[in-house]
Amino acid sequence: MPSLPPRFFAFLVLATLPAAAQTPPLAQEPAAKDRPNFLFIVADDLATRLGCYGDPAAVSPNLDRLAREGLLFERAYCQGVVCTPSRTSFMLGLNNKHAKPNHFIKHPETMTLGRWMRTHGYQTCSIGKLDHDDPKDAYVDPKGWDVRVKREDIKLPVKPKQLTPIHEDLGLQRKNISFIGVQDTAEATTDGMRAERALQFLKTERDPSKPFFLAVGFHSPHVPWDSTRECTDKHHKTEFALEKTPATVTPLPPGSLMHEPGLELSAPLQRTAQKGYYAAVTFLDQQVGRLLDALDQMGLGKNTVVVFTSDHGYHLGWRGQWCKHSLDEQVLRVPLIVRKPGAPTGQRAKGFVELLDLFPSFCGFAQIPAPDTLDGRSFVPMVLDPSAPGKEAAFCWSGNGRTVRTSRWRLVERTDGSRELYDHESDPQEFFSVADAPKNTAVLGELHSLLEKEFGPLPRKSAQPAAAKSE
Repeated sequence: MPSLPPRFFAFLVLATLPAAAQTPPLAQEPAAKDRPNFLFIVADDLATRLGCYGDPAAVSPNLDRLAREGLLFERAYCQGVVCTPSRTSFMLGLNNKHAKPNHFIKHPETMTLGRWMRTHGYQTCSIGKLDHDDPKDAYVDPKGWDVRVKREDIKLPVKPKQLTPIHEDLGLQRKNISFIGVQDTAEATTDGMRAERALQFLKTERDPSKPFFLAVGFHSPHVPWDSTRECTDKHHKTEFALEKTPATVTPLPPGSLMHEPGLELSAPLQRTAQKGYYAAVTFLDQQVGRLLDALDQMGLGKNTVVVFTSDHGYHLGWRGQWCKHSLDEQVLRVPLIVRKPGAPTGQRAKGFVELLDLFPSFCGFAQIPAPDTLDGRSFVPMVLDPSAPGKEAAFCWSGNGRTVRTSRWRLVERTDGSRELYDHESDPQEFFSVADAPKNTAVLGELHSLLEKEFGPLPRKSAQPAAAKSE
């Protein structure tokens, strides 16, 4: 087990103390009637492929509306390149040097976001995949939720149609890229019923004497790409621009990509895959719209902070990739939209934020103390003033390396000793590393110092697969 920072052990001690010893008396906090409710929505595998992020192929009217009514973060970054490490990080508020994918299993007394909100008087409800949606609930804090609805608790009233595989015979690389499901009704989809279950909580299970913290984890657009015929018909294959890899692209070191040397699909199959993904995004958007409409219809919207994000991004053809698992912009940059009643609307924040900032930010919105051992920093000041500065940089640690992203640069340092440096002013798609250019020596030194400060020394080892297959 890697060495842990001293403040982490202090955090474990804090988590085992009685609630009264962890926090100031609740009487020092706002009364229940004066605290906001929260609707926290997490998508899965959703890159910034939304209309409000400038994607012309996206059909996402409800999330676009949420952005108009709130604040869109242009530079939000996750801390894990697959589901479990990312979710572990933001549910614990810890960076992924010491918040490993199995962290909560080994340290079940570590404080979690859900438990902290519950300790401070919130009625908490988790539906779907917030932590990793494990059948045995190994990743889920049993003390975090008044109401916990697991994947196995969701029953479909309508039998779903069979999924269609997407694959192409690439010789030795014949693999299924995904599966596509096109259903007649949302009742034949798990996400449709997750939204229905969230509506049930709002209508019949909500305790009016307490503010609520409702967290809904949707599966879309994670594979299989499931949607309805209505959502699928909103997309046409001719709309999609295919990603092309330049012939002079800088090669990546072994183990950097999930599919190596890549799965360069034929143009027709690429468009089929893109249509399946975008249809799943549109279906997700519809479910989000149902929840937003319910808040308005029930008169709850005026006192509910809505936070929407995704655990990480996704490739749709970058360097022949149709997944995640790599330390690059398409995987690490995620959508983050926040609507707070009374805050500026229709704004865009350009400062850096990280998903590990979610935990302290929820505390800031609720005007309750945050654990002083969190690695994140509240972005509430940016919601109140979108021109407020964000962080200096965003960080991530993956199986075979680590990265830092600043306003202009991304540096990736690998455990095999290799490194890449990308200049986003001239190469926003990260095709050409300029790490070997003599003029960038000073930049490399500055970025390396940021990584050392965040993570400490980088272990050196031979090339390993890009990431574990844990979702």
